[in-house]
Formats: sequence, structure tokens, C-alpha cells
Amino acid sequence: MKLKLDIAGDQAVRDRLLRIGSSPRKVLDQTAVDVEDYIRDEAAVHQRTGSLVSSVYKRRITDGWELGHDPRRAPHAVFVHWGTRPHKIRPRHKKALRWPSGGAGFVFARGANHPGYLGDPWLTRAAARAPQMFKARLRVQLNKEG
Repeated sequence: MKLKLDIAGDQAVRDRLLRIGSSPRKVLDQTAVDVEDYIRDEAAVHQRTGSLVSSVYKRRITDGWELGHDPRRAPHAVFVHWGTRPHKIRPRHKKALRWPSGGAGFVFARGANHPGYLGDPWLTRAAARAPQMFKARLRVQLNKEG
């Protein structure tokens, strides 16, 4: 006795599974753009010259994306991100420091005491938010695909 089984709609099921299987990759790409935008927005708060914002990069690696700051473009990013302790500032190549005074002219000093800076760890915040951003994007994508 021979049995013959014919399942209707099996190609539609396969197509849907293939679409759903590719969803995480699409969503990961979209999330990388979202996180990059978030980092740029957060870095823009500290913008004077724009080098922090322009130093943000996004590049594909084997199992996803890497986002961060290019230290050659903005070497001060690490200090703005993590902060600094109070420290003494001394001239490196001259005898005195110089900066503009409130009015006309300059102020000179052999050194200055920097009070330190607390820092603003926006990259750390972005890394903490990325999984929630991915989950929300994936939920939207799966609901869209039915």
C-alpha cells in the first residue's frame, strides 16, 4: 500500500520562514544606524568644533557592527566620555600658559589647577540601549511580516 501526501501551501510557509529568518539581519542593520544617530546626538551636546560628532564611526565586523570614536579625529573624546581627575596643567614647550582674558589682552601663568570633569559616558549609554532598540525594531518587523 502506497501513501501519497500532498500538502497545500507548503511553498508559502517556506517563503515566510525565509523572510522571517532574514529579519534579524535587516533589523540589526537598522539598529546600528539608530545607535549611530543616538551617539552622534549625544556627542553633539559637547560640540565646539564638531570633531566629536565627526569622529563617530560605524563599520561592519564579522558578527555585527562596531560603533565608536576615531581617536585620531578626536583624541579628547576619551576625556569627554570618561572624565578626568583634578590635575595641574603646565606648559609643554613654553615658559607660561596663555589664554584670552575677559576683555582685551591675555592672561599668563606658569600653571593652572584644573578642577577635573565628571564626564558624559554616552557610548556606555548607547551600548545599554542598543538591545532594547534592537528588540523594538525586531518586534515591529515581525508584526509587519505577519
